Amino acid sequence: MNDRNYWQRLNTKRLRRRALLRAAGRAGVGVAGLALVGCGDDDDNDELVVVQSEAQQAAAPRPRVRQPDGPTSQQQQQQAEQQADQVERQQQAAADQQNALEQDPQSAQPQQEQVAVTQVVRGGDLRLSTPAHAHDYFDPHRAVFGTTQYWMGFYMNNTIRWRNKAQAVMEADICSLPETPDEETYLFRVDQGARFWDRFPTEGGRAVTSEDIRLNFQRHIDGRDATGAEDGTFPHRDSYAKTASMDTPDDLTFIARTDGPDATWLGVPLGPFGWITSPEAIAAFGDRWRDDPTNIELSSGTGMTIPRSYDPDIGIELERNPGFWKLGVDGLPLPYFEQVTFASMQDPTAIETAYRGREISIGGFPLTSIQVESISSDFPDHPTGSVPFGYPIITGWFNFNRDWPGWDGLGNPYLDRRFCQAMHVAVDRYLMIDTVYLGSAKPTGQEDTPWYNSYWAIPEDELLTVPGFRPDRETDIEEARALLDASGYDIERPVKLIAPEFWEVTYPGVLETERAMYTEALGIEVQFQMEPFPVILQRLIDGSYPGSGPQWSNAPIELDPTTAYHNRFIPGGSWNYFHYDYEPMAEIVQLMRTTVDQETRRGLAHEAQRIALGTHPDHGLDGISPTPGVMNGIAPAVWWPFVHRGEDSLQFAHDSHRHDDTWLDVIHPDYPT
Repeated sequence: MNDRNYWQRLNTKRLRRRALLRAAGRAGVGVAGLALVGCGDDDDNDELVVVQSEAQQAAAPRPRVRQPDGPTSQQQQQQAEQQADQVERQQQAAADQQNALEQDPQSAQPQQEQVAVTQVVRGGDLRLSTPAHAHDYFDPHRAVFGTTQYWMGFYMNNTIRWRNKAQAVMEADICSLPETPDEETYLFRVDQGARFWDRFPTEGGRAVTSEDIRLNFQRHIDGRDATGAEDGTFPHRDSYAKTASMDTPDDLTFIARTDGPDATWLGVPLGPFGWITSPEAIAAFGDRWRDDPTNIELSSGTGMTIPRSYDPDIGIELERNPGFWKLGVDGLPLPYFEQVTFASMQDPTAIETAYRGREISIGGFPLTSIQVESISSDFPDHPTGSVPFGYPIITGWFNFNRDWPGWDGLGNPYLDRRFCQAMHVAVDRYLMIDTVYLGSAKPTGQEDTPWYNSYWAIPEDELLTVPGFRPDRETDIEEARALLDASGYDIERPVKLIAPEFWEVTYPGVLETERAMYTEALGIEVQFQMEPFPVILQRLIDGSYPGSGPQWSNAPIELDPTTAYHNRFIPGGSWNYFHYDYEPMAEIVQLMRTTVDQETRRGLAHEAQRIALGTHPDHGLDGISPTPGVMNGIAPAVWWPFVHRGEDSLQFAHDSHRHDDTWLDVIHPDYPT
């Protein structure tokens, strides 16, 4: 990465993309300095960036070096000594800079930039809010909920990882970026110094080896519990099963091979499900990871923090890992902060109140743009930013399982795709956008290709002609009623759906809005049963899920949807919870996997989306998806001036690992004591 200021570089390089800025404007962003870039130009890669205004840059305080206080404990003594060393280094750097400046003003400029970069302050508590109840497993290979994955980003590491997923920028993590001697081989070097925590079951800590990585891959591939029985709670089994063979010729070399070229394989180690845990933990914790999901002490990793406690009503506490193996710009182990505290909050008003009272230092989802604008008007020096909300809201989840007898034993109505399409078209997307995001959102065709992914998604102009996406509610209602009538569904038979408890808690009254929407469009009664996420996940796994109305779905793993389509649309796929089985779609997805040329793969992705939306002229409704999309909102964020965020900590999903660049100015007058 260029040392030049990130925001300045983006201002000069990206803001020329007028069409994409217009798209953000149509979404109702309204936050100063925001540029959402989802590029589809032939000469560019996919990218999504967040730009702060120049006024915000100017308002941000310059980094300062904290003067160490007298030691009150061994830890404080160590920190004081480190900071004293840091001050000494910076003083020497300043003297060198002055000498260079006297001799040659130009030669001193690089040194001046380096001094500014290294003037970070260590210490402090990074405080955020989180919907702590929205959690599945602390098992690094079973966890699929976005909240859980976000927490894990602070305390786990991948083989390699995204630096900026939207810009397709990768970086080393436990391993350096792979060598590819041929189209079927990926050679990783375990050469970054990664070590497991000095905590049970790896007391004393130890270096990560290539065999550790192989065993983590193998656990995904096997997809079995501790007794050896098949276990459907490993959702990324199919992604890892694309690995045909693995070798570990020595402790520092891991080699993975595929059967033939695979355009999707590199997404396997990059995904938010690729955390590397210790084999000792796999043996010691076994199925307790699955059966005791609230016990965060069942964790073993290599990350910059170590989890200490979890209570769904209180939150999560993480402490700095003193033995972390990555170094900051000051030459000392990361992270710069001492701990991370996630306070359990889900009500937007409570989050705003906590932010204003400095109980949390970063305010984000589910804050609305209106709330952030109100905070900004009262605290104009507080930086803000926005990204598309990574978790789309979908029209519903439809169960295509032929063995499911329906919610009342009268048969599975989803087997008639006209019923599915009627329920899909009956959803008023624009009402949901206004209800949930107060207008700051856009319609999305499919959850794997949201609107900001303009290269891979079908064109917006085409999407707005699709039934259900048209801004013509009367036409949609007419079509939905005709489809329901053609399906033969008895309108006196209530439709019984599941809704997450957290959905109604976050947006009180949203289920009543949905009920009224279905009644208006179809004249049928819809009943919602609210359940916690673990119950929902289990119903998905056992094939008895009765369907749902609009609610959240998972964020796209990467902008290229090839891997997601493979796991979602192939019979038996690890994400194919709804028993989708349409052979023409499977053929397209298999072809996408083996097609290396991106332009060709993009064309196949567009064809797959038209099948999934029921608009392909050769397939009609036969291949429609059980999870058609609704929208993605704009997720605003605001943070106190004492928070200095890493350059890539604002992305559309799975970005918490990038907080290893974040530091807190603990001597700032606003920092809470």
